[in-house]
Order: sequence, then structure tokens, then C-alpha cells
Amino acid sequence: MPKFVASVKLHALLVYIVLLTAQSLLVPNIGAQPVVSLSSRTARAGFDISITGTGFLPTDTSCTFSSPSSAALVTSSACVAQEGSLSGSFIVGDVTPGDYVVQASGNGGDFAQTLLEVSGGAQIGLSPATGAPGVDVSVQGSGFLPTDTTCSISSPSSPNPILGGSGACVIQGGKAMGGFIVGNVPPGNYVVQLTGNQGDSAQALLDVG
Repeated sequence: MPKFVASVKLHALLVYIVLLTAQSLLVPNIGAQPVVSLSSRTARAGFDISITGTGFLPTDTSCTFSSPSSAALVTSSACVAQEGSLSGSFIVGDVTPGDYVVQASGNGGDFAQTLLEVSGGAQIGLSPATGAPGVDVSVQGSGFLPTDTTCSISSPSSPNPILGGSGACVIQGGKAMGGFIVGNVPPGNYVVQLTGNQGDSAQALLDVG
């Protein structure tokens, strides 16, 4: 083979290798996408959710948590990014039950998303749920915010079926209990409400016979 032809082929091969190398540097590695995981895939409003993430840019020095589904979902959040990994937590905001997208973003523009299912809120039960004036009624509640430290029992009905206007109540770990005495009100259905000090509440019907 003439030296000139061999030289041309070698030059073309070198050009191809250089172009192939440059292309590999310009095209991102689509297999190295960031991913995040939650400490729990279901939660109620007020729950503390931890987040961990991998595959983020090693140049990220800060990160944030948010939700494209609802700006109210992520509250009191904190996030730390280091060497392509991130970790942190947030408090689930007071949103209606449903599925919400949680997004973790690095300051380099990279991000990853996952789903969080927010379940139903607080509920209470009365025992007995039917009674005459003077009856002592117990109230049991669950699903309240774990950050609630005090609670109250009242009624938006008029007249107020609770003797003295309000009942006794204690709450801890999202569970509440208390009671009241039915006041001297006409027969009918009355609403009884238990409210936590964080603003969450639940209602039940009292049938005064």
C-alpha cells in the first residue's frame, strides 16, 4: 500500500476517534439520573418525612424540597447536599388527602421526583352518641397532628349542647380523649368538635333525645 494512502487512512482514523471522544463528553450519561426515596410513602398532615437522594451532581452544594402538586405540601424543610448525595426532611402541610409529587432539587439544576400519598385527617367518636341532658359523653379521637399538645371540645351548634360551653380534653401522639356533659337543650342533632392547638379538627354528631 502506498505510504500516502496509508497516511490518509491513519489520519481519518485519528479524526474519527477524536470526534467520537468529543461526542461522548458532550452527551450526558442518561443512565445516571438522580433518584430520591422517602422514609414513608404514606403520611398525614403534620408528619415528619425524611428524604435521601443519590445520583445528583457532585458539584451541588445546596438543595431544596418542593412539590409541583401543591405549594402547601412541603413545610419546615431542610436539605443537605454533598458529593452527589442529599438528605433532609420536611413536615407534611395541611393538604387534602391524595397523591402528591415531592421534588428534590440540587442548585445545579438537577432534580428527582417521587410520590407521597397523604391520607385522611382526624376523626372522633362519641360514646354514647345518643343521650338526654345530663348524660356524660366520652370523646375519642385519632389522626390528629403529632405536634398537637393541647386540645379542646366545643360545639358550633346553637344552642350549645355542652354543659358549660366546652369539655375536657387531652392529646398526645395524634390521639385525643376527653368528655363533656350534655346540657339542657331541646331534642335534636348537634355537632361536637374536637380541635388541636395546631388548628386541625374533627366533628361528630350528638343526638339529644
